[in-house]
Amino acid sequence: MLWLFSQVFVLCLVSFVAGSAMTAVVFVMQRRLAPPPAVEPTGERQLVEMEAE
Repeated sequence: MLWLFSQVFVLCLVSFVAGSAMTAVVFVMQRRLAPPPAVEPTGERQLVEMEAE
C-alpha cells in the first residue's frame, strides 16, 4: 500500500512540475513573440496642431 501511495505521489509531483514548466515556457514565448505595445497618443500634439491653424 505504501508503494502505491508513493507511486501516485511521485506521479502527481512530476505532472505538477511538468505543468509548471510548460506554463512558464508559454508565458516567456508569448512575451518574446508579441509585438511591442503601441504608444497611445496623449492628445498634446492635437492641441498644438489646433493652435497652429
